[in-house]
Parts: sequence; structure tokens; C-alpha cells
Amino acid sequence: MNRAIEVPISRQVVATSVLRWTTFACDAGNRTIKSFDEMNRLYHTSSIVKFLSEFDEVHPDRQSIICDYLDGNPDLLNKRWVVGKAAQDLAGEPTFEREKAELSPYLVLPMIQPVEEQRQIVIERLVCCLPNHRQQEKAEVIQKSLTGIHQYHRNHELMTVQVKAVVVEPETLGAYRYCMSQQLFQYARPNGILDLGGKTGIGQIYTANGSTPADGRVIVPGSFDLALRCSKHPDLQKLDFSPNLTLIMDAIADGSYVYGTTGVSFANRFPEYRDSWIADIRNKLKIGWAKWLSDLGEVVIVGGSAPLAQLLVEATKKRFKVCDRSQFANVIGMRTSK
Repeated sequence: MNRAIEVPISRQVVATSVLRWTTFACDAGNRTIKSFDEMNRLYHTSSIVKFLSEFDEVHPDRQSIICDYLDGNPDLLNKRWVVGKAAQDLAGEPTFEREKAELSPYLVLPMIQPVEEQRQIVIERLVCCLPNHRQQEKAEVIQKSLTGIHQYHRNHELMTVQVKAVVVEPETLGAYRYCMSQQLFQYARPNGILDLGGKTGIGQIYTANGSTPADGRVIVPGSFDLALRCSKHPDLQKLDFSPNLTLIMDAIADGSYVYGTTGVSFANRFPEYRDSWIADIRNKLKIGWAKWLSDLGEVVIVGGSAPLAQLLVEATKKRFKVCDRSQFANVIGMRTSK
């Protein structure tokens, strides 16, 4: 097998053993970063970034990726950072506390994985997503930061990645494509995607031919809002410090409902907080989708918080339903972008 030939960053990547991918998809969410490549590898890790000094000794593991940027984007030169569990352990910043578009290279580049000894990759189209893709200035920030040739160490392996084009899609579009490919909608009429993410949730109407009317888009509270409600639990309010919403969201995700290592549980009131959160989501959708409700087919719920929405499924007599692969539906569908 031929070994990949390292090439200067200033040259076009040309080598017979270079990996060439038509499409690479990365959904850099506020809670979780997900990627799907042409090797059919799904990868995910916590959406937390910690910038490192040259003296920080951090070890990569299955839930963490360390990057040391060498050449390419001048704004990234000599930057060193880690994403994932190690970033959380080092008190890194959750993505939902920052502007996601500005963080995009720090979230996306670590997710590009080498294959065995092939560490040079040419990506024709790198597909990302934004809650509101019509915010052109944010889309341009993402495109500018990722387009071009990047040379960096990923978990101590030297990589050269050329991104020829960056496509920024609305967050629900990949999930819609996935649902269509899996025939999850029974009716050829307007249907909906409800993406329940970390910072916000998005409800989007798709017409029978896949069109997305502007007035069919509704912003609803995400799991950040649910964590905020849980932070009002009397036992959490008795702590000597303000509750960390990331730790609350972690406790919800793992089903323990115990705050960090304190032993403080908010389980006894969690159903109350969850149900009020779901009720708010339903009310916002009723108002925002009022003109569509009489002809609405089904709504598929995706995103990391989708499993918490069973009450919505029951309240709508299964007109709403939770996608089986709710966490990954969007990124899988993004890779089929044309």
C-alpha cells in the first residue's frame, strides 16, 4: 500500500493515496458535535472547546480530540485546542455560550478523521448547518474559516485537509431528507420537522414537494431552557454557587437527574419541569403553525432532546413522533446534500 506523501501547504494536494470525499457532513450542535463521512463513520462528541497553552499536557481519548494548527487559515495559526470530554474536564466553554459560527473551525476540523495511514483528505463539499441559514454574515464566517487547505496535528497525527467548498444549510433540512429516505411521512401533504437542540429548537414546515415557507419556521425553547427550569429546584438553589446548566443537561441526558458530584437530585420535580417545557413548545407551534394545522400531516421530532418529547407524541395522538435515530438524523441527511 502506498503511503500518503506530505505536501507543502502552499501547493494543491496531489497524490495517488490521498483520500477524496465528495461530501463530508458536520452538524456542530450546541450540545453535541456530529459528523458523517464517506466511510459511513458516524462520530460524535461533546460540543465544548478548551483552548490550550503550550504547557498544557492533555491526552486524547475516545471522547476527546486535540488539535494543534500549523498552517493554512491565518486566524488559526499556532492555535491549540481540545474538544469533547477532556475540554469539559478542563472547564472549557460550551458552544451554547458562544457564537457558533465563530467557533466552527474549532468544532469541525477535529471531526475529520484519517483512515489508517491516509492522513491527506480532499473534501469537495463540506456541509454544515445553522439555525438560520439566511443570516448570510454567519454563513460567510463559516465558509471563510473552513475553505482552503489546513495542516494540523489531530491527536498527534499530522493531517493535511483541503476543503474545496463549504455549504451551509438550515438545520432541519438534513433531517427532512433523512425522514423522506426512510419514508417516515405517511401523507403527501405539508409535514413538519421539530429539531429539539440544546440552545434552541426549530419547527419547520415542509410542503409536499419539499418547499420551506418562511412563515412555517418557528423557534421554540431547547434543552437549555429545560435546564434553566430545573435550576430553580429548591435543593439546587440552596447550593453555595449558581447551578451549572451544562451539568444539569448532562444529568438529564444520562437519566440520573443528579447534579454533578454533589449528590443533589432534582428527579422529584423533573416531570413537572419537563412537562411545562413541552407545553411551551406545543403552544408556540400552535400559534406559529396556525395556518397549517388543518392540513398538517405528521411532525417528526429529531435532535438530542427528542426522547424527552414523548408527552408531545401522546398529546397529539401520535401526529408527532420521535425519530428512531433522532440524534443523527440531521447529519446523515446532510451528507446526501446536492
